[in-house]
Amino acid sequence: MKSADKIKQYFKKAELGIHPETDEQVFADVLQARQKFRENVPAVPDNIWRIIMKNPMTKIVAAVLVVACLIGVFMFYGTSGVAWAIEQSIEAVSQYKAVVVEGLESERTWREDGSLEQKPFKAWAVANKDQTMVEKYRHEAEGIPFITTNGKKTWRYDLQTNTVRIENRPYIASECWCGGQFLEQLKSFRESVLPTHWEETYCKDPRTGKQRVLLRIAWLTERFNGPRSIVIEIDVESKLLVGLKQWENAKWEGPATLVVEKITYHKNLPDELFEFEIPEGATVIEP
Repeated sequence: MKSADKIKQYFKKAELGIHPETDEQVFADVLQARQKFRENVPAVPDNIWRIIMKNPMTKIVAAVLVVACLIGVFMFYGTSGVAWAIEQSIEAVSQYKAVVVEGLESERTWREDGSLEQKPFKAWAVANKDQTMVEKYRHEAEGIPFITTNGKKTWRYDLQTNTVRIENRPYIASECWCGGQFLEQLKSFRESVLPTHWEETYCKDPRTGKQRVLLRIAWLTERFNGPRSIVIEIDVESKLLVGLKQWENAKWEGPATLVVEKITYHKNLPDELFEFEIPEGATVIEP
C-alpha cells in the first residue's frame, strides 16, 4: 500500500463528517507536512502543527488529524531512512583527511589494568593518501604530549620519569583511520550477527539545537575487543560524526572509558604539530 493511501485510511477511520473539498485540502496539507519531514527532520513537529491549524476546522478535528498525521509520519520515519543513513556519513567524513578530537579518557583505553579515572585529552590525526590508516598523530593528556608520530618516527613521553622513548616507525596503535573506514566497519558489523543491540534514535543537541542521530551499539564477542557498548553521535545536517562514548561492558553501565566531546574536521594539518620537542633534562632512549 502506498504512503498516501495509508493516510487516507486514517481519514476514513476518523469519520470526520466534514465537507469533501475540505477533507481533500487537509489531506493535501498532511502529505505536504510529511514531505517536509522527509526533507528536513528538525522542522517537523512545528511545521505539522502550523500547517494543520491553518485549516478552517475545529480544534477537535485538528487534534484527530495531528494524531493521524504523526502515526503516519513516524511510520514513514522509522522505515524510510530518508533522514539519515550510514552511507551518507561515510561519504561526508571521507571528504576530510585530518581531525582534531577532544574529550575525556581513562587509562583503560590503552591499558587493560589502567585506572577508570577520566582525564582531558586532545588528539590530532592525519590520514594517509588512501585514508586507510593514520599517518601522523599527536596525543596530549592534560596538555602534555605523550605520543607523537610524524609518519616515520614516534616519540613516547613519560612525564613521571621524564623519559622520551624514540622509535623509528609510525605509531602502530593508531593504524586504523577514524574516518570513513571506521564507519564502513560499523556498517559491516551491523550486517553481521555480532551486535547484541543496534538502535538509532533522534534528538537535539541542547547547546546548539541541531538535530542529532544517536547510534547505540553493543556486543559481547571478543573479536571486537568486547564486551563493549558505545554511543555514536552524528549531526543530521552535515552527516559528520561529532561525538562518541565507549564502555567496557555491553550495557552502557558505569564510567565510560572514552568520551569524545568534540571532533573538528580539516583538509590537512601543519607538519609542525607532529614533531616532538624533547623536554629539558629528559632522558632519551633510542634503539
